[in-house]
Amino acid sequence: MAQPQEPPRIRLSTDTASGVEIPLLPQGTIVEADEIRGERGAAVEAVGNAILVRDNIRIQGDRLRFDELTDEASGEGNLFIQDTAKGFQVEGPRGRLYVTAKEGEIEQPVYRYDPPENVKEQSRAGHGAGEKLFFEGENRYRLLNGTWTSCAAPDPAWYVRADELKLDYDRNQAQARNMALVFHGATILAAPYAEFPLGRERKSGFLTPSVGMSTNSGFDVAVPYYFNLAPNYDATLTTRAIARRGLQLGGEYRYLTPSYQGQIRAEVLPDDREAERNRALASFQHQQSLGPEWSYGLDFNRVSDKDYFNDLSNRIELSSTAHLVQQGVLNYQNSSGWGGSLLMQQYQTIDREVSEPYRRLPEFSLWHQPVELPGGLEFKLRTLYTQFRHDDAGQRGDYGMNWVDGDRAVLNPSISLPIYRSWWHFEPSLQWHYTSYDLDQPALAGGRTSIDRSVPIASLDMGLAFERDASFFGRDWLQTLEPRIYYVKTPYRRQDDIPLFDTARFGYGFAQIFYPNRYVGDDRISDADQVTVAATTRLLESDTGWERLRLTLGQRYYFETPEVLMPDESPIVDRRTDVLGEADVHLTRRMQFKSFWQYNTSEDLTQRFNAGVRYQAGFARVLNLDYRYTRDLLEDVGIGAQWPLARGWVGVGRLSRSILEERLTEAILGLEYDGGCWVLRTVFHRYALSENDNNTAFFVQLELTGLGSLGSSPETLLRRSVPGYGKISPTATSTLFGSAGGM
Repeated sequence: MAQPQEPPRIRLSTDTASGVEIPLLPQGTIVEADEIRGERGAAVEAVGNAILVRDNIRIQGDRLRFDELTDEASGEGNLFIQDTAKGFQVEGPRGRLYVTAKEGEIEQPVYRYDPPENVKEQSRAGHGAGEKLFFEGENRYRLLNGTWTSCAAPDPAWYVRADELKLDYDRNQAQARNMALVFHGATILAAPYAEFPLGRERKSGFLTPSVGMSTNSGFDVAVPYYFNLAPNYDATLTTRAIARRGLQLGGEYRYLTPSYQGQIRAEVLPDDREAERNRALASFQHQQSLGPEWSYGLDFNRVSDKDYFNDLSNRIELSSTAHLVQQGVLNYQNSSGWGGSLLMQQYQTIDREVSEPYRRLPEFSLWHQPVELPGGLEFKLRTLYTQFRHDDAGQRGDYGMNWVDGDRAVLNPSISLPIYRSWWHFEPSLQWHYTSYDLDQPALAGGRTSIDRSVPIASLDMGLAFERDASFFGRDWLQTLEPRIYYVKTPYRRQDDIPLFDTARFGYGFAQIFYPNRYVGDDRISDADQVTVAATTRLLESDTGWERLRLTLGQRYYFETPEVLMPDESPIVDRRTDVLGEADVHLTRRMQFKSFWQYNTSEDLTQRFNAGVRYQAGFARVLNLDYRYTRDLLEDVGIGAQWPLARGWVGVGRLSRSILEERLTEAILGLEYDGGCWVLRTVFHRYALSENDNNTAFFVQLELTGLGSLGSSPETLLRRSVPGYGKISPTATSTLFGSAGGM
């Protein structure tokens, strides 16, 4: 039996009517339906799977009507309106649209915005529903009793609900009246008015609040308001309520131009209830180019009292800050290699256990970049003039020396002959270090106030690199042996009464044993007749070139015992220094072992030993074990990890324990949950401020895709404490557990 044939669909375009007597449609308009009726010069009515298309506008419905005189298209029954160029689509039971003006309305809308490829980097996809949606011109929409979310799920975990919601996808900005942020059915934030970005551009408005808890402050909530003043400068005003202390106001202003940039920050906490005083912070950084050769920078930081960061910061790196710099510097650098600077510098010392450094008021420096001379020679020049000042001048200071005011001039030219080849290098060097001091009083009783010190320094650096093929552990290898010898000759000069303006002992390690001076700074130049011998061996996979093993051993030998010492430094009695050892081993592609060892051969004792193992199995899968030991000073062990615990759940943490003090010095325990389009982080942090004082902080952060985050971010803490930490970002696709989802 023959099947009945469906009647042919009717298609109308700009000036064709398929035999039907209808008006001529506006240019570029196409109407298609099972049945079309029309009245010349008035309207077209399309019935049955009706479609109207003009340019990038597509309208579908069970029944459509198009009025040629008013350019209005209306429809009902599964009405679907789409702007194919902009990526916006909406459906509802009935509605109307002025096609050219793109103005109209649709009832009970369900909409989706999926930006085209050329704007995906600027705009975020989103969807929602409402009681009524109004088209208000090109790429602008207004919803009554509507919702918006960038969570791709049909039943989103979170959304913004508002009595009136304006979506402007040209400006990538949303405005909501009587707004509520709903998360898993519960309202977690509400406001009579709110603005939020629909794209990645910065927008003025309230940022998500920061909420935390700590021992020193109690419950702590901060609400920032962001001012997008211009593309190149902005400001943030933050109101922070601290339960145990009071209300703090803070602000930050940032600016950036082709020739200068900087930021200004200030905080004020009037009448801190806990400390019973006013608290404040001020910070200003500025860098500016004055032309092709000149530039300057300013860096000013100050707090009202020494306990400011201990009491008001949850960040351990700020709590351990010793000095706040206050300086200005003028720099010069020309194309011929000459450079110089003028520096004014002082510090605010906020660590009660540390002395205040000398002020540099001012410091002039002049240098020249390395100059190549005939015969392969290389010339360098450094000069310095500094006026050092101290508030406690005349009083006893560090190392049993007096604080003094004084001037210091340094002249330090050098010449070398660097010869580097593929399997050997040879570099002799000669430098002259001249220093002149003019002091207002002696640094030691009976010491000099006018001092001139002239020290020649000669050195020779030599090294070889041998290679051989090897086969063991069932594979082929390339093994290297790289010996190095470094010799230094420096005559003795008396220096015991020279003040220590900026000088300290150089930490003993591989960098120091290949340096001509045992001290950092210009106030002590060590006498030397010494040689450093070291050797490195490396093991590389022959087929890939990947370095699997690197071992280094080194030791310095004194032909003459050095006489120049710091005031509190014990005389050197052994002509052989401690042996240094270093190992870097890639056990597998995912596991690495590193260690450092300092061994005293005379006493047969280990002076320092550090070791650490990192296992990095992939993103957000890392395990760290470390051990640190310094004889009679430090011995602690730590473990840090980030690892999936169950589907969606990731644990992160670190524990550090002092074996000498028999106590935990730092504890971090956290959980992260990836909900696909949102991430929840909770982190507990406890750390030692001193031997008998600890601070405890609690972080909670809810990060929502495309909207922002609520709470206080622990990201900086976790990256510092757990090397290899991977931040879980809220996305619709997860790679943590070997699964993937789609839009």
